[in-house]
Amino acid sequence: MKKTITTQQLTSDEEKQIFVVLTQFISWLRAKKMVSNMPSIRYMDLPSADADWVMKFDPVTGDISFNTFCRKHCSFEYFQSIVIHEFFHLAVQKVPSKEDATRVKDDFGEQLMKLIDIEADFFTALFYKEILGYSLVGYLKLYHEGSKVFKDKWIRMGKLERFIGTLLSISKMFINHPTNAKKVSSYDLYLVAISPLFTEDNLHVLVIRNEHIYFDLIHASAADFVKIKECYTNDDGFSLKGYVDRIVAFITKALSITIPESITKEIARL
Repeated sequence: MKKTITTQQLTSDEEKQIFVVLTQFISWLRAKKMVSNMPSIRYMDLPSADADWVMKFDPVTGDISFNTFCRKHCSFEYFQSIVIHEFFHLAVQKVPSKEDATRVKDDFGEQLMKLIDIEADFFTALFYKEILGYSLVGYLKLYHEGSKVFKDKWIRMGKLERFIGTLLSISKMFINHPTNAKKVSSYDLYLVAISPLFTEDNLHVLVIRNEHIYFDLIHASAADFVKIKECYTNDDGFSLKGYVDRIVAFITKALSITIPESITKEIARL
């Protein structure tokens, strides 16, 4: 993969880093045996376009472009996570564009597209843990930034359900594997339904494991839901520590798990 640069938003060092981290990600996906036929990519471009797209891929020419326009609103670390997420859509899931996502929704419904996004969120986080050395707290810093920089004008149910499902999925992975000593070989992805909360005082989830899928309930009251919803909107401008504390409290109660001491100490240092 060669690169051609026409960016207005990245420094030369950041341009090089994007190329390096994508190369690492491709090698990691191959090592995980998650792709059998990697898309043939000849050139990578990093333009800045004030338009509603993040990634474009031309399967005929092998050209891939990542829109750097949002970089002026966020840190490089956050932008890099967007690139990795979008490339997972292309390389693994074969859903590289909004048109492809629309077709998935039309054919299989909104819930499957939500699960596709949660899976991309999860494997982005797993790559950050296994290759880039991120901890749970370090990774939640990116979500805290996103809550401040990229706010929705209104709360959309599907977006909030994806947010909660992603937090459950990635947090459990980090909590069950707090060090980088071992690679993660098993995981759970959580597809959340919010509506039962208003009548049953809990959340319904489908848990997608390596081997099977099962239905479950997670422990979350209406009050817990309000707190996690406030993290999603972050209208109150939570500090990083306040944001992480709320999320970790929600996760530990919802999944009935204990936070490892190493994570507790890292939170205390915030």
